Amino acid sequence: MAGAIIFVPALAASAVMGFVFALFAANHYLTVLQSTAAGARHVTWGDEGVFDGFWKPFYLLWLAGLWAGPAMFVARAGGGGWLTTAAPLLVVWLCYPVSQLSSLSASSVWLPLHPGVFDRLAQKPRVVLGFLALSLLPLAGVGFAANTVLRLDGLPWLLFGCGLLVLSLYLYARLLGRLAFVLRYTKSRLTPKKKPEPRDELPPVQPPPPPEEEAEGFRQPSELPPIDTPDEGPLSGYNVAFADEPKPAKPRVRAEAEHPRQRDPDDDGTYVVNEPDGAAPPEERLPASVVKPREDEMKLLDRSDAPKKPKVAWSAEVLAFLGQPETWAAAGVLTFFAVVFGGLVRVCRDFNPTKLG
Repeated sequence: MAGAIIFVPALAASAVMGFVFALFAANHYLTVLQSTAAGARHVTWGDEGVFDGFWKPFYLLWLAGLWAGPAMFVARAGGGGWLTTAAPLLVVWLCYPVSQLSSLSASSVWLPLHPGVFDRLAQKPRVVLGFLALSLLPLAGVGFAANTVLRLDGLPWLLFGCGLLVLSLYLYARLLGRLAFVLRYTKSRLTPKKKPEPRDELPPVQPPPPPEEEAEGFRQPSELPPIDTPDEGPLSGYNVAFADEPKPAKPRVRAEAEHPRQRDPDDDGTYVVNEPDGAAPPEERLPASVVKPREDEMKLLDRSDAPKKPKVAWSAEVLAFLGQPETWAAAGVLTFFAVVFGGLVRVCRDFNPTKLG
């Protein structure tokens, strides 16, 4: 009875913490994957809220669960033994990268298969084989870490397993993102080319309209028919005279002062305006950060750090993100949630009423 009292709250808490751990793990995994696929040497750890990525665990579950059916079929065909466990992992090892790369290159992230990915992978066989060989290590680390957390007792094994799980997750995302970055410089031959849109033809040039006939010359109002009015009878307008004689110009009269001003011999003709009382207001100047940008802002301007086509796909640059303090801070947060979740799972395992009975 006492075991059931502890088991039920621990089971509920483990379900909640498991989902929280899945939220953080999916967010960190996609952050490493997308930063690497964009060609960044270091991972850009953003400050996105946890619940802003609420959809990410379901998105990854959709991509990985797509191959659950074939994996179960291969496991049953194995006939038992170690092949039953290894066959599903083999299917995920080979097929999951195709779904993830298709999602990155398709018009929608929910599209698990894209024909252009197969063509791009076929153009880089050495890079693909290198990825498959290198990805065995982090996948094996995930499996060993899960076995350590769930089956081995003791706090040291729990801490070691959770840390190994987080590190393996980061490394696999880094390798898959590097593969996506290399395939970025290949062109798919299966993607249909867009046809150029037809240009709108210009309308034909119309000939200019014929010149209108010149209107009749000016006629005086007396030459026009009069207007009949009910009160005054027919009325005609006044004629216009164009030959008016110009008016004679008036002579200009120069004004002279009655008493002319006498110039002072001591006056040099220089006038000075008195300065205002008080100190002059300070001159407004732009901040130094605006006048002289920082070095990192100048790098953004000249784009010297823009991603370039890698000469070698698999080099030490893949591990460069491990030297970032932000990476270890994010790994510490994810490891903490993994330890809490793993500890609750162990409590549920130890106080399981069916096991105690």
